Amino acid sequence: MKNVELEEETEVVGFRWVGYIAKTAEFIMVLLTITMVCLVSYQVFQRYVLNYTPPWSEELSVYLMIWFGMIGIAIGVRRESHMSLHYFADLFPRIVQKPLDIIKYILILIYTCILLREGINMVELTMSQTSPAIHLPVGLVYASLPFSFCLIIIFALERLGVVIWKGKGE
Repeated sequence: MKNVELEEETEVVGFRWVGYIAKTAEFIMVLLTITMVCLVSYQVFQRYVLNYTPPWSEELSVYLMIWFGMIGIAIGVRRESHMSLHYFADLFPRIVQKPLDIIKYILILIYTCILLREGINMVELTMSQTSPAIHLPVGLVYASLPFSFCLIIIFALERLGVVIWKGKGE
């Protein structure tokens, strides 16, 4: 779905503020990508030119990639770009497709709320552990879970609102 269509849909149902959250999340992903490219380039230069590999650069790159992936999952929910079973939903009459979409987003919300609770537990459990090379709390890496789950909840609520109030599928 194009960003313009997405913004128009959400504006109709009063979710304009979600667009700002999504743009911020996308900006964070851009910053993470730039940082990862710089870190990996630095590591390759150090390894092949100076014959020294800084141990912290690979670890930090992996942690940034985890954050990037988790935020990307949330953005995928907003853009409806995750794999889904449209084939089976399209077999039903259009009048049945709207309730199916509503059920889909309700199930996403329920499951993500459970994951959010467990993600918070993981952060609490791992905050006292430190990473081997950077010596940062491992809980900061696991913090990507509740952060992205909160984004998924916001974006799923937005999509649910669009389905209900705009009449998608009728």
